[in-house]
Amino acid sequence: MSLKDYRRKRKFKKTPEPAGQPSEHPAPRKSSPRARRFVVQKHAARRLHYDLRLEVNGVLKSWAVPKGPSLNPGDKRLAVMTEDHPLEYGRFEGVIPEGNYGAGAVLIWDSGTYEPEGDLDEQLARGDLKFSLAGQRLRGGFVLVKTKRRSKPGVEEWLLIKHRDDHADPDWDIDAHSESIASGRTLSEVRQGYPAAETAGAKGPAALEGAVAASMPAAVKPMLASLVEDAFSAPDWIFELKWDGIRALVSVRGDESRLYTRTGRDVTSHYPELSQLSTNLAVNEAILDGEIVVLDEEGRGDFERLQSRMNVAEPSKNLQRSAPITYYLFDILYADGCDLRPAPLIERKRFLKRILRPAGALRFSDHVEEKGKELFDLAAGRGAEGIVGKRIDSAYVEGRSASWVKVKTVREVDAVIAGFTAPQGGRKYFGALLAGLYEGRRLRFIGGVGSGFGEAKQASLFDQLEGLEVKRCPFAETPQLRQAMRWVKPELVARVKFHNWTQQQRLRQPVFIGLRADLDLKQCLLEDAKPRSDSRSQSVRVTATPQLRGRKNLERELEGGREENLVVDLDGRRLRLTHLNKVYFPQKGYTKRRLLAYYYRVADYILPFLRNRPLVLHRYPNGMEGESFYQKEAGSDAPEWVETFAIASEERKSDIRYYLANDLAALLFLSNLGCIEHHPWSSSIEDLDRPDYVFFDLDPAEKADFATVVEIARAVCDLMDRLSLEVFIKTSGASGLHIYLPLESDYAYAEVRAFAEIVARLIAARMPEQVTLERHVPKRPKRKVYFDYSQNAYGRPLAAVYAVRPVPAASVSAPISRRELRRTLSPKRFTLANMPARLKKSGDLWADFWRRRQRLEPALEQLGQELRRKTGNRASSG
Repeated sequence: MSLKDYRRKRKFKKTPEPAGQPSEHPAPRKSSPRARRFVVQKHAARRLHYDLRLEVNGVLKSWAVPKGPSLNPGDKRLAVMTEDHPLEYGRFEGVIPEGNYGAGAVLIWDSGTYEPEGDLDEQLARGDLKFSLAGQRLRGGFVLVKTKRRSKPGVEEWLLIKHRDDHADPDWDIDAHSESIASGRTLSEVRQGYPAAETAGAKGPAALEGAVAASMPAAVKPMLASLVEDAFSAPDWIFELKWDGIRALVSVRGDESRLYTRTGRDVTSHYPELSQLSTNLAVNEAILDGEIVVLDEEGRGDFERLQSRMNVAEPSKNLQRSAPITYYLFDILYADGCDLRPAPLIERKRFLKRILRPAGALRFSDHVEEKGKELFDLAAGRGAEGIVGKRIDSAYVEGRSASWVKVKTVREVDAVIAGFTAPQGGRKYFGALLAGLYEGRRLRFIGGVGSGFGEAKQASLFDQLEGLEVKRCPFAETPQLRQAMRWVKPELVARVKFHNWTQQQRLRQPVFIGLRADLDLKQCLLEDAKPRSDSRSQSVRVTATPQLRGRKNLERELEGGREENLVVDLDGRRLRLTHLNKVYFPQKGYTKRRLLAYYYRVADYILPFLRNRPLVLHRYPNGMEGESFYQKEAGSDAPEWVETFAIASEERKSDIRYYLANDLAALLFLSNLGCIEHHPWSSSIEDLDRPDYVFFDLDPAEKADFATVVEIARAVCDLMDRLSLEVFIKTSGASGLHIYLPLESDYAYAEVRAFAEIVARLIAARMPEQVTLERHVPKRPKRKVYFDYSQNAYGRPLAAVYAVRPVPAASVSAPISRRELRRTLSPKRFTLANMPARLKKSGDLWADFWRRRQRLEPALEQLGQELRRKTGNRASSG
């Protein structure tokens, strides 16, 4: 092990990196295996990446991991081996100046000790290194596996994979862990030379740059974000999730804390859960800013449930339990004699995090640096309200500012209610609310809001409206509507969701969400409600996340829509579909939307072959040309309505919970995970040990003619005819054919496999020039067809009929008839594009499959008689 390459690449008079030992070959510093050190450094070089370094024989063996380590066993992280580094490098955190190798900021993201699982040198030599980490962020078993791929000469590419153990985390998000474990700094803070968090905090709030000595303000008006159209990424910005709740500032003096809305209204008694907030702060006096939310089951803000708390002083315990609040703090304005508003935002947030002890309803609102587009996509995919971007050096100023911007995934507006229309149809109270926004002092009409409330909500609203009724129209210009209109004094503010703005500046498809008691009317401005155009944010279009209901709406969106993400209520199940416009089949240009539309259309045909069968997922999250992986165990983040089934695993000595696709919603959920194809077991959960079909897989080897596959399939069908057995044929969708024989579920897997093997050996004996039974691919004759019977085994699935295959043509495993077994047949003839039309023309060729269950005893008896006859004939002739 040598540091020659490390030193050759660096000029130590121009870089603060350590040179290490002066010896060309450092003396081995072997220590106890349990004391070997590891470090992971986050490095913002030309491209952001993470460097994993393991102490081996006196140096740090190093791998660059572009996406960073993951605690999710489903993630296979590329890890490119780099030059060995000196042990001293494990303590390096700082900036490598421009013009030097690896220029950029470096921070210590994780460190600790590791223990190899076996001889370290032997594992490295064979390219299969297993080890356990004991760090602050990374813990448990990992493996580094060398691949055969070489992107450049001399470059070794490995894969870093987390073992499935108690430290595995399927929801791992590396962006949630941005700071250095050594200094508490982010990359931006390292780059800008901010001191370590311990140093800044030791002197209290006065140590913050720009902090001003002052007495505590009696009142503070909040800083507001400007609405922009598009998400963007920028190095001088941080990005937070936008919570769908109530903005609230809190003033703390000793043991007392008071809560205020953005209009200055005292709402302390409304949220008793925060009465002991002062005990969670390491300061005596403070003013903090945050958002009060009620979270739903998926961690999103639920504004409708929060509404039940808005106007209730001293809420009952039952109300607190039914709508529990969470207070996310994201800024600190004042602390212990110092006005912190002039200080840079990043210093304020770091100080807040240091003095805050999250507990109960109190949380710190974390952020990510630079990656606004990525956070927006994540927020949209999870149905969150949006994101807020903030300049890293911004001071806290009153009112709306361009230094803070917000991007919404769902378009919403807080509008003034100034009237209502007469009821129509079956409604009793009113037809629509008449909404407006201020343009200067003029209240402009922006539309009628006629949906979003049931009868009980209408009745409650109508009581308030009647008490505010006036004769004169409050709008600057009276709306021109056909319905009779009544006017009310503009005192109520409503949160309204809508699709977009019309050219006449009206709301399209507005939906009432709830009343806002925490807003001043004069804050409902037209200029603030319409997004600004920002030069930084033109590359990503902010789109709504539609909330669809019913099959017809979903079908319409999948077939011809353009939304990137959507949420649908499908047969009473809430289903989230994401990244619909991602290209899954580049050669054909087919998107994920096209794949989901196909499964929607063939659901009634494929589900009978998936229902109540454990599924092995083969996931392609980035399409057929991206990385793929197999997944047996159901994820913990799946909706509750997705059915699973636990099966004992001898390998893991515990149960594995498999997914089941028992209905359309589950089929679409699994396909949305990136499952291009679906692989069911040949036995159902009613009796896992007894399959209800046997199949023959005809798989052509290299250079084998598909016409040969067809010839063999005909021979199998002829044999089945002679045995009085009915079979069903389908293309594999890739390169071969599958022949299925439905069974009464009375046979063990061993019996079914034995029957399949007899058939395979009979066909192989009759067609020795065309058929091979050689399982090992390298030994398989190149022009023969492999007759695979071995997959008729417990837990060995095969691609289902009608499943799309991950091949360039997006071909489908399609049912075919006996007369279609012609030499001109191609397994790639049927695709997700033409399969629905084929079904319409030819019908479901496998419709009778489950009504044709058969027994094997007569066929086995006939085969036995033939075998005895042949044996007897040979004996007579001898």
